[in-house]
Amino acid sequence: MVGTDDWAIEQTAASLQDVGHEPLRCHDPGAAAFPCNALRPGHRCPLDVGVDVVVTSRARPLTAPALSEMGVTCALHAGLPLVVTGIADRGPFQGLAARNVSEQGNVAAAAEDVVNERKTVIRLEEGPE
Repeated sequence: MVGTDDWAIEQTAASLQDVGHEPLRCHDPGAAAFPCNALRPGHRCPLDVGVDVVVTSRARPLTAPALSEMGVTCALHAGLPLVVTGIADRGPFQGLAARNVSEQGNVAAAAEDVVNERKTVIRLEEGPE
């Protein structure tokens, strides 16, 4: 879970928790975005823990990633799918997102869909069992 603003991140995290998902964050609510949890004593990077998808909750129409969205770069580099929610119809992640979810959309369903699609592709690439 990353995003442009802590309140947006927490709102999206709560909607994921409501349906049984465990959102992991690059920085704790209220903490500075840098250094991220990978660099803070006693914390861990969500990528080291193991995640299936990265979600960024965009509360502002920024043209570049916010510092608090740097985890998107890490996750994309690791090959994870990206779901953009909130102000998802513009911004720096066009062409990189597996799904864009409007403010009224269901981010949990979108995240589940891209994870399931990714697992299907991986299984197909590995061949039938």
